[in-house]
Amino acid sequence: MSGARAFGWAVVPATAGLAWQRYRRALRAVEAHPARAPVLPGESRQIPTSWGSVAYRWVSGDPYRPALVLVHGWGKSGDSAWWPIIAECDRTMLVVDLPGHGTSRLGECFGLSLAADAVERAIDHAHITHPVLVGHSMGGPVALTTLRRRGPEAFAGFVALATSVYWVRPKLRAMMALAPYLMAPRSPFLVRTERAELRQSPHVADHIAWSYTCRPQRRLLDDTAAALRRFDARGWADLALPRTLWVVAREDTVLAPEHQRASALMVGAEMIEVDAQHSVVVQAPDAVLSILESF
Repeated sequence: MSGARAFGWAVVPATAGLAWQRYRRALRAVEAHPARAPVLPGESRQIPTSWGSVAYRWVSGDPYRPALVLVHGWGKSGDSAWWPIIAECDRTMLVVDLPGHGTSRLGECFGLSLAADAVERAIDHAHITHPVLVGHSMGGPVALTTLRRRGPEAFAGFVALATSVYWVRPKLRAMMALAPYLMAPRSPFLVRTERAELRQSPHVADHIAWSYTCRPQRRLLDDTAAALRRFDARGWADLALPRTLWVVAREDTVLAPEHQRASALMVGAEMIEVDAQHSVVVQAPDAVLSILESF
């Protein structure tokens, strides 16, 4: 065996061993943080449906401004995605758990139309009119589907956070195909992401650790990733939007910032950029809170 080949065979196990050691260190650091749910205002409500149930948090706030309907992203729940906003925002808020997420139940396969139906049911159940619809990540496609079904006149506005009107780009489709593996509980990618968030926000580390315990089961991750891979609103001739603000996460490594900007331009939305990764609500809560309070 040549010296170069022998060296190569020696490097592979050494590299794998080093990667495993780093993963174990990161895992120990993550597991050292106690997980504690934040104390949030409002009340939890349940709506029975033919396919399961819809759960949402209702928070009473300023009656003179439109309510906010907060739609969470992939692998989250209403509380785990929006807790920094729920705790501080003065506006009335309806925070939905999408089907199969949080305490919402789902007896069939997840789909974006089904998720939009859940959002509509929660709005009707809460008896609110002309709310501002807010969608983060996967919540963007759910919100766009809701807008298409109900029409722009039903909403006072739409705020899109780190999202897109299409998820069918080859690179993004490949990433979403791998996402259920990468984002499975205690996967190396997820452990590294959680550790970075814990380091960045040590004052709320226990809440961040709790939010990672709220992730849905692997089957639902598969279904939601598949639904996202098929989503493309560019051909929706019947899509009309109310006043729309597109918030671009400038440091996003999940959904490229230029992709987010292209989506904003495509629908003629106002655009604002925030220095944050994809988890913009947790990484830049003050900026997101300011945007939602003033919209």
